[in-house]
Amino acid sequence: AFLVIPIRVDRRTVGVLGCHRIRNRSRPFSDDITILRICATLAGQVLELNEILDRKTRALEAHNQMLARALETHSARYGIIGTAPALLKALAELELVASANANVLLLGESGTGKEVFARALHLASPRRDRPFIKVNCAAIPESLFESELFGYERGAFTGASEARAGWFEQAGSGTILLDEIGELPLAMQTKLLRTLQEGTVTRLGGKKEIKVDARLVAATNRNLEREVAAGRFREDLYYRINVIPIRLPTLAERRDDIPALAMHFVSRFNEANQRNVNLTADAMARLREHPWPGNIRQLSNFIERLVLLADKPALNAGDLAPFLSAMAHVSSQSAQEDAALHGPATGRGGPAFRPYLRAGSHSAEDLRRALAQSGGNKSRAAQSLGLTARQFAYRWEKAEMDGEESAHRAK
Repeated sequence: AFLVIPIRVDRRTVGVLGCHRIRNRSRPFSDDITILRICATLAGQVLELNEILDRKTRALEAHNQMLARALETHSARYGIIGTAPALLKALAELELVASANANVLLLGESGTGKEVFARALHLASPRRDRPFIKVNCAAIPESLFESELFGYERGAFTGASEARAGWFEQAGSGTILLDEIGELPLAMQTKLLRTLQEGTVTRLGGKKEIKVDARLVAATNRNLEREVAAGRFREDLYYRINVIPIRLPTLAERRDDIPALAMHFVSRFNEANQRNVNLTADAMARLREHPWPGNIRQLSNFIERLVLLADKPALNAGDLAPFLSAMAHVSSQSAQEDAALHGPATGRGGPAFRPYLRAGSHSAEDLRRALAQSGGNKSRAAQSLGLTARQFAYRWEKAEMDGEESAHRAK
C-alpha cells in the first residue's frame, strides 16, 4: 500500500509526505498513519519557520538599506537631512555668507525648517561658540515686545523688581533669530531699525545706551514686499534685514528626501518613547507620494503619532492608510470651517504667504462664532480665521472693550 499525508503551512497544502507500507506488518495500520502525520507536521513546521525567517531576512535587508540611506544623509552638514538640489542650493548660500556679519532673511512656508537653518548659519559662522537666541515674534504680546527684546530697568513698570537684560543683550556677540518678523508692530519696527543701525539698545525705563554686537537672522512666511507696499512693514527696515535673502524649499520640492527624513523621525521618536516601530519600503513610497502641505513639521507630527499608536513593529502602506485618512479629515474639516467663515478659497492650497489683516478685519460676531465652532479653543479659532493667536487675542480684547463701552453709553 502507498500512504500519503498532506504537508500544510498556515492552513495551506504545500506538499505531501508519502511512503510504501509493507503488506505483512504486525504493527496496526493506524500506528503507521500516526507516525506519518507526525513526520508531515514536523516537515510543515520546518517549512513555516523557514518562510518566517526568509520574510524577516528580507524585511531586515530592506530596513538596513533604508538606514544606510538615512546615515548617508544624516551625515549632512549641521544636521540638515537631505540631498535635494533645492536644499543643497540653500545650504550653499548659507555657507557662502556664514563667515560674514551681514543680516540674513530666511523665506519660506511654515514648517520648512527656518529655525534649523538659522541654527546651521550660527554653527557655520565664527560665532558658533557664542549664544544663539531664538525669539518668536508671533508669540509675544504687543505690550511686552520692548521689554522682551531690549530689557528693562528696575522699577520701569509694576512688578519690575529687578533689572533684566533683553534678548539682544543676552545674545551678546552671538546670533539672534527673530522668527515671524512680519508680526512685529510698526512701533517696534522703528526701534529695531535703530538698534540695527546704531548697534545699541536702551532698556525700558533706562537712559543708558548699551552696545550690542549680535548678528540678526530674521525669518518669515509672509511676502514682506507686499507688506511694505501696503504700509504695514517699514521699507527701510525691510532693506536692512534683507541683505542676504535665502529661500527654503517646501517638502514638495524635495520629495526624494522624504524617506530619509521619515527614518530620522522614526529613530528619534522610537528612542524618545522606548518603541521599536519600523516602516517598510512600500510605506516609505506612500509617504513620498503624500502632498504634505504642512511641510517637515507636519511629517514629524505624523511620524510621532504613528510611532505612538502603532500596534505592530513593521508598518506597511496599508497600515498607514487610516492615519493618513484621519489627517486628511482634520485638514478638510479646517478648510470647511474656514470656507464657512470666509467663503471658498480662490486658489488651490491658498496663498504661499499668510495675508496681513487690519485690526478691524473681523467683527465681534465673527470672533464669537469662530470661538464657538472651535469649542472655546482660541488658538484653533485664530487659525480658522487666518490669524495668529496674538492677533486673535488683540481683536478679542478690543471687541470686549468696545462692548463694555457701548453698554456704558447705553446707561
